[in-house]
Amino acid sequence: MRRLAAAARAGVITHSEAGNALGLSPRETTLRLYSLVRRRWVQRIRRGIFLILPLEAETGIRPTVEDPWILATELFVPSYIGGWSAAEHWGLTEQIFRSTFVATSGRTRGTDVRVQGMEFHVVKVQPRRVETVQPIWRGKERVRVSSVERTIADGLAAPSWLGGIRALVDVLTTYRNSERWSPDRLLKELESVGIGAAFQRLGYIAETLELADVALIDSVRKRRASGVVKLDPGIPSRGRLNKRWGIWINASIVQPEST
Repeated sequence: MRRLAAAARAGVITHSEAGNALGLSPRETTLRLYSLVRRRWVQRIRRGIFLILPLEAETGIRPTVEDPWILATELFVPSYIGGWSAAEHWGLTEQIFRSTFVATSGRTRGTDVRVQGMEFHVVKVQPRRVETVQPIWRGKERVRVSSVERTIADGLAAPSWLGGIRALVDVLTTYRNSERWSPDRLLKELESVGIGAAFQRLGYIAETLELADVALIDSVRKRRASGVVKLDPGIPSRGRLNKRWGIWINASIVQPEST
């Protein structure tokens, strides 16, 4: 048990890590782990992933990993914390979300996953999308988390990552009015994401709400995709066509004036 505990991250260990720690073959590792499961020293939380229970845990108590980010890093390999979870982390939104947003290039069996009482919203992305995200320290562990600009770039590519177009607009406006505002870094992250629709949405939103200068608008127009996309893909209707940006305006981004 001590060797397993030493090899675990925040109490979580994979089948292969357990085998390496114990010096056992895959079959022997499986038998050893399930022996520990029956004795309530280890708990299986999903296929190939186990939680080492505290020795002082009472029978029947199901302890959980305290930090969902750490658990997500172990459950969805490789991955990064992004979307609304990253937006909350960087202070870009005041909205509270129950689930942790995870982008992974690994295998996933569903979009909404619940493990150990924690909820995860999981989306599949290309490996390069994960590889370009840098890790940060989360307590004693390092976890990949999208930067401020990458979080916004991801949201421009897929507004649902932030909770929809209205949430995206709020996040982008908060960023524009902050000391972090950097058009160059934002454009760099948009190019890294590599989705032309993101430039179209940024150009339309920034121009409509007067969030950017002419130089940035011109730069975005040079990078926009040639096709036509919806402002909010999550809304079935197409709305009216904005030919300048090649966008179906199927949602309003302008707050109505109070009377």
